[in-house]
Amino acid sequence: MSLEKMFLHEKTVDIMLKILEAEEKGEDAYPLGISKEVGSPYSYISKVLSEFEENALIESEFKGRVRRVKFTREGRKIAEIFSKLRKELKKDFVARKKLNILEEVVNSANGKNEDETFKILAPVKTELRILKNQTKDEETMELVRNLERKIDEMIKWE
Repeated sequence: MSLEKMFLHEKTVDIMLKILEAEEKGEDAYPLGISKEVGSPYSYISKVLSEFEENALIESEFKGRVRRVKFTREGRKIAEIFSKLRKELKKDFVARKKLNILEEVVNSANGKNEDETFKILAPVKTELRILKNQTKDEETMELVRNLERKIDEMIKWE
């Protein structure tokens, strides 16, 4: 199970984020559209939205027969926090831990002679290549590329 699903498994978060997504695109959010996007029955979405409204997280108005919802300032703040948390939870923490260990190994090679440096860093370079192929976390990929550049400077690959 992903960390995202473990911590943010409730549909209520998905509902909030769909409203936020619509607002960020300059679009209106409607219960029926949210229902289709999150894959929950309209009755459930309507119930959750009513709870949001009772707790002053959203406001709603009718455009004809259709209910439109939008965040209050406080509701938007909470939705933005959930959005940031979801992005954080999508990170590859296992890859980052491996990267931290490899970074320590690279730092331990500082001040060593050329042969020792090569013996320490060549396997690290291989591990970084493997790590790059295993992760989809763009931020981790950038950290891997930075460490690869540091190794290249230390070894001075010909």
